[in-house]
Amino acid sequence: MAELEPSPPRRPLRAALLERLVDLVELQLSRSDWRGAQAAGRALGRLGWALSRRDRRRAREHLAIAFPELSAPTRARVARASFRHYGTMLAECLWLASRGPAEVDTKVRFDGWERIEAARAARRPILILTGHCGNWELLAAGLNRRGLGMAVVARALEEGALQERLLAFRAHFGSRTIVRGTPGAARALLGQLRAAGALGMLIDQDTQVEGVFVPFFGRLAWTPSGAAELALRFDATVLPTFIERERDGRHLARVEPPLPLEPDVTAATAAMTARIEAQVRRVPEQWVWIHRRWRRRPPGEAQLFGSAAGRGATSQAPATPSR
Repeated sequence: MAELEPSPPRRPLRAALLERLVDLVELQLSRSDWRGAQAAGRALGRLGWALSRRDRRRAREHLAIAFPELSAPTRARVARASFRHYGTMLAECLWLASRGPAEVDTKVRFDGWERIEAARAARRPILILTGHCGNWELLAAGLNRRGLGMAVVARALEEGALQERLLAFRAHFGSRTIVRGTPGAARALLGQLRAAGALGMLIDQDTQVEGVFVPFFGRLAWTPSGAAELALRFDATVLPTFIERERDGRHLARVEPPLPLEPDVTAATAAMTARIEAQVRRVPEQWVWIHRRWRRRPPGEAQLFGSAAGRGATSQAPATPSR
């Protein structure tokens, strides 16, 4: 539903080469079956782990902050598994891009869909709260294939051609994208909620938007506050919804009970973030640990990276990586 934080603008030649590479990978994956595409994605993830020293380091640092009670080898296993997951997610999306929308129906099963039906029957706006957990693009596709009619809020990519490809992928499965900062974006977002529609938002990254500091794995993290502001303003039903890959190669999407919010933006954002943290703890290898989640610090607080010292022992050990 959203992307990773923006990378520095690439030169035109590099952007063209990247687009061509994506074309070639998509062509090869189109000749495979679903499990073959996932195997290719795991290989891409292993290659990324081998080639990206900076991202390996970041993943280890962030896991040390989140799970200091785990041994370094265990955290390294989770980090490697997260690279395989991200490669698999990319391959799944490229494979689905050349298939009919109905393919999603066989790849995603839902638990808790009746909560969405109840919210729709109450004729209240729905805010689907999620994070960069599992295959979040497949989650949006699965929700809208079942008729939710959800719009997703996202930033623009640096590369225009890849941006168009991503927007087309979402539209292929019924997801309209409201691109932040573009003409008419605010009007479209507000219109979706005023019409008692559904809006999907991810708030688990430190991005250049309005936000507040709230706890995430026991450390304050700069967190977008727009979801809480909209939910409170429009009295929306907030449904934490997450997707995770299962051992059989399919995906489970869980719609959790409506999240009650205090009438305070910071408190509401903290409650939302706690639900995302719970999902990351549930399947830690299916989150994007290379993102600099604790990049900005409150005034007077030292940088965290390079050490997890001083962290309170409040973590619960994550599940053992299964992929």
